[in-house]
Formats: sequence, structure tokens, C-alpha cells
Amino acid sequence: MTTHINSIDEDDFQAFVDGQLSPEACRTVMTYLAANPDESERMSEYHRLSEDLHQRFDEVLYEPLPKRLRVDTYRQNRSFAERIRSWFDIDMRSFAPRFAAIAVLMMASAGAGWWMKAGYMERQQVTPAMSFARQAASAHMLFAPDLRHPVEFGADQQDNLMLWLTERLGEQVHAPSLQDIGFVLVGGRLLPAAEQAAAQLMYENPDNRRITLYIRERWQAPLPAATEGSVSYYGEGGLSMVYWIEGPFAYALIGEMDREQLFATAKTIRQQVEVPGIAPVIEQTADTEKDAT
Repeated sequence: MTTHINSIDEDDFQAFVDGQLSPEACRTVMTYLAANPDESERMSEYHRLSEDLHQRFDEVLYEPLPKRLRVDTYRQNRSFAERIRSWFDIDMRSFAPRFAAIAVLMMASAGAGWWMKAGYMERQQVTPAMSFARQAASAHMLFAPDLRHPVEFGADQQDNLMLWLTERLGEQVHAPSLQDIGFVLVGGRLLPAAEQAAAQLMYENPDNRRITLYIRERWQAPLPAATEGSVSYYGEGGLSMVYWIEGPFAYALIGEMDREQLFATAKTIRQQVEVPGIAPVIEQTADTEKDAT
């Protein structure tokens, strides 16, 4: 025998959960649910929700109506002042827990408001150094794990890469040699950074562990003398970074290294990228030419 299932809509489901269907309609819905496991799981969730609501609120649903809300209260010939006093004729034993809950809720709301305000203010007070560090970290996390296209120019095109990056960043860009600490240049790429150009150089050791050197135009520090050359450390979730300002650029060295290794590697890099001083120009005169001879 074949059972014909009529069209079932959401009203039928809700009535089924609430026990409001006729026996025949209930059997129809149950047959439909047996053939549709996803809908059956949804109805189970409805049942659990209904039971939870009953457990939480049935006590309130069937509690006695407060005296101030009874009809006979308003049938009595009483003055307005007496009615006002009756509204506050509350059983304090039942009211106290509710008042405490309301107070806790208000304090929690106030605390959440202050927390959200603090978070908003923190976001508003992002410093140039923080912005630079985040850009460097994002670039590292995006390209360092890439096995197919980690760089745009490989190490075999280092000269072209340095020329290209120098043209785009507006100052001479160097690729430090890190072979003494076991890392060789993989290559590099040009990146956008807050309407500026940035460079990323990638290095790798024999264990396939990669570090990146992120280079971008320096930001204007409020106290240049205090920040020039000073190295800052940042670490989170296994990713560590040191960053500093040197000459026309800001640098960030990023990788899975401990703090001491990062500072030591940064020192090696700084020794190589430091802009050499320009020797004073000696004006040539007849006397100096004679002395030279």
C-alpha cells in the first residue's frame, strides 16, 4: 500500500512540534520526516528548543497573577493614590532575586560598553610602527608557505630584482647575504603597502625554513634620534619579528626564529645595508695638483 503525502509547509511542522496536529496529519508528517533525514534533524532541534523553553518559563507561565494586575482591583471604588500604592504592593521575597538579576545585567551591559569603547579606541590609535609590522606579517604569512610561486624574481635574477625594487622604492635596495647563518636568497617581489611600494626578500635554509625581509619607506617618527637604528621585537603564535628604521627605509625580519636569532640576524643585515658615508669633495686647485705630483 502506498501512502500519499500531501504538501507540508512550515505551519505543519510548527503544529507538529506543538502537538496541535490531528492523528492523521501527524502520521503524514512523520512519514515525510522518515523519508527526509535533514528535515527530521531540524524537527529534533525544534523539539529540544521547545522543551528547553518549557523548562525555563513554565514556572512563570503558571505563577499567580500579581494583585495589582487583577481585574477586581480596578472594579473597586478606590482613589488614584490607593491604586498607585497597590501597584507597589510587591512580595519582596520574589522581587529581590529579579532586582539582583536586573542589576547584574545592567553592570554587565556597562562593562561591555566600556570594553567595546576601549577596543574602538585601541583600533583608532594604531601607530605607524604597528601598521608597518602588520603589513610585514601579512606579507610573510601569505607568501612564505607558497611552494609554487613564493617570489616574482628568483635569486638567479638578483641584479634585475634589485634594479626593479630600487626604481619603485626610490632608494637603493640591497639583498643582504645570510649564507653565514645558513640561509640563501630565494628571490623577492614588489608589494603594495598603504599607497606605497614595499619589497619582500625571501631566504631559505637547507631545512626548507623560510624567513623574509620586508622593506618599505620609513615613517616619520616623533623622536627620530630615539628610534633611529633601535630594533623592536614582536612575537605571536609562533611567528616572530624584529623591525627597525635605518636610513631611508624601515625593515622587518620575520620568521620562525627565537628572539636571540632574530636580533643576531638583524645585526648582520644592518651591517650590510647601512648606507656608507659620503667622502667630502676636495676642490682641485693648482696647489693641490702640484702636491699630488
